[in-house]
Amino acid sequence: MSDIDPRQHSAEHILTAVFGKLFNGKIIDVRFKGTKVRCDFEIKSDMPLEGMVRQAEEETNSIISQKREVTFEEVSREEAEKTCSLHRLPEGADKVRIVKIGNDIITPCKGQHVKNTKEIGVLKIRTYNLISPKIIRLTFVVE
Repeated sequence: MSDIDPRQHSAEHILTAVFGKLFNGKIIDVRFKGTKVRCDFEIKSDMPLEGMVRQAEEETNSIISQKREVTFEEVSREEAEKTCSLHRLPEGADKVRIVKIGNDIITPCKGQHVKNTKEIGVLKIRTYNLISPKIIRLTFVVE
């Protein structure tokens, strides 16, 4: 986890929140490789793929440009369940490190992040396709 660029990692959290908000989606896999990040999202939207990707990129960059503070806190699993999805958290974890990007993006994560979204730059989705009827795979970079 420590080899991951904090800019990419924070951008991935924002993109994941955007997919959740706009398309009732959830991240099911993420891979960080050099300058690129690959994400697989399970989506519940019938919007055309190109429009979905364009809207997600625009909304993510809008959030990044708001210069939001990124903060962390450790809470109990029960407390974390009230504010965020724990579907990727290992079984048996009783303490959860929460990452907050502004007031509305709240996710569990133990990785490195920026202190403010102004450090991220611009997210650019490079490739995207459906790998099954309701799973979109995309790659992005931050510049």
